[in-house]
Amino acid sequence: MKKVLIVLFIALCIFAVGYNAYRSEQRVDNGKKKVYAILPVTGNLSFQGKEEKKTMEVWMQNHPDAPFELEFFDNESDATKSLTLAQRIAMSDKQPLFICPTGGMCHPIVPQLKAMNGFMILSPSTQEEDGTYKEFQRISYGSADMNKPLIDSVKKGQTVVIMHSNDTAGHTGADKTKGTLEKNGAVVVEKLAFDTKELDMKIVVLKAISYKTDVIFVISPPTIGFINVIKELKTQEYPGVILADAALRTPSVVAMLEDNADGVYTSVMPTERIYQEYPQVADILKKNDLELYTFPINVWDIMDVISYFVANNIPFNQSEFMKMGKWHGISGDIVFTENGNSTYPFILSVIKGGKFVPVEEGGEK
Repeated sequence: MKKVLIVLFIALCIFAVGYNAYRSEQRVDNGKKKVYAILPVTGNLSFQGKEEKKTMEVWMQNHPDAPFELEFFDNESDATKSLTLAQRIAMSDKQPLFICPTGGMCHPIVPQLKAMNGFMILSPSTQEEDGTYKEFQRISYGSADMNKPLIDSVKKGQTVVIMHSNDTAGHTGADKTKGTLEKNGAVVVEKLAFDTKELDMKIVVLKAISYKTDVIFVISPPTIGFINVIKELKTQEYPGVILADAALRTPSVVAMLEDNADGVYTSVMPTERIYQEYPQVADILKKNDLELYTFPINVWDIMDVISYFVANNIPFNQSEFMKMGKWHGISGDIVFTENGNSTYPFILSVIKGGKFVPVEEGGEK
């Protein structure tokens, strides 16, 4: 029996080696670059991950001759698993190219990219990078451009409480927003962190309301905690202005908020260019039940950029993005800035009857 098990084990090892060699040969034979999308398809960030994955799948379906292949991996909204998956992929691919959202999810990978001989597209990503590492590029919006319409709407002298998720993205966004608001003459009274998985937000919301500020600014990824903070603010009938970052534009978030979303201000990507220049993209997304908002727009742009680089044999490095300067995205121009960062245009909107109404079109603040 022992001999049989040993023989079986050896046979399985030979099969595994042979299969991996076959897969490697297939990648070479079809001439297509392999791209690995590490996304939070499950876990507390799945609101975001599922939309990203679906948009990538729709893009691939509509580009059958794309010069690259795409493979998905679920990090289960766990940053440690992101790194484990990337390391496993790098064992069989000598030049891996990853797509991965940042914040807490992908930062563990960044310091390891050079050793992997890899490159990573960080997106969607609101956190600007400091340039310590060069093996990545954000094709995304930062907290500064995403929140600019909201920050600009706060008048000089108005008082503000910032409520933010207790994670890397939340703390970074809150700190930057506080600095800009104070530079513009607003008074930030307090910053309050909340858990992204928390169901009962009554205590933290009552504390925020107790400061009696003109504005409460909510900064967080699209999580259950983010939803419950806004619900509780409405339940407690907060009388001031509620500003919420672009996570509020996520359809599943708005659906869960129902009437509680009405009257809340947020920033959205403009859609005029999509309808005017890319009506076929608008049709494709709508036919696949994907709305024209932040994540699908951003992801569609990422796929277009990757396709362009691969088709034209352009190496993936920050220098090439800087030489390009900007990309004509489907919503607006993506401007590539130093240290692997980038910016997107956003406009101020308010929710009315479940719809996002641009402030200049009747959503006066």
